[in-house]
Amino acid sequence: LSFHAMEKYRLIEEHKGEGDDFLETTSSSEVRITQQGKPRNYISYAMTLFSEGSTTIVLKAMGRAINKAVTIAEILKRKMPLHQVTTLSSCEMIDVFEPLEEGLDTVTSRRYVSCMKITLSKDGVGMDPND
Repeated sequence: LSFHAMEKYRLIEEHKGEGDDFLETTSSSEVRITQQGKPRNYISYAMTLFSEGSTTIVLKAMGRAINKAVTIAEILKRKMPLHQVTTLSSCEMIDVFEPLEEGLDTVTSRRYVSCMKITLSKDGVGMDPND
C-alpha cells in the first residue's frame, strides 16, 4: 500500500506476533520504557524498587525508546554499583487497519521492531553474562 492509499484506512489494532514473549511481564521489578515517559520518573521508580528490596530490575524498551532505556541504565549505574546484562532482539508487530470507505478490505501489516532488555543487579546473582 502506498502512503496515499493509507489515507483511506485507520489503525484499529497493534499487537505482537506469535511466539514472542518480549512484551510478557517477567517479574514485578520490570520497568517498561516508552517514548512518552519522562526519564526521571523511570529512574525514581527503579530506585524505589531497589530501596524496597529488589536486587534486580529489568528495563525493557522497543523501537525509538531504546536510547532512553540506555540513558536510564547509565544514570542508575552512576547512582549505585550495578551489574548489567543487555540483550537485543527483534519483535514482530502486527498492525490491523480498518477501511474508512465501503468496499475495501481490512489490511494487516507485519513489521519488526528492535527490542532491548537491560537487566541491572546489585549483586549479580543469577545473571548469565552469556545471555
